[in-house]
Amino acid sequence: MKNRLHLDLIGPTFEADPQRLVALGASRIRVVAQGSARRPTFADPEGNEFDLIAG
Repeated sequence: MKNRLHLDLIGPTFEADPQRLVALGASRIRVVAQGSARRPTFADPEGNEFDLIAG
């Protein structure tokens, strides 16, 4: 089943947020790099994907 919604989360503590998301049950899927920007993509325990964006 394909995701119907893909969220982008903006986090003020970008370096600490990935570890917190994994501790809460998320899985790292990939990191997309565009120039000097990085955007990691995660999946929640049900497989729904979301991106983490520095903000």
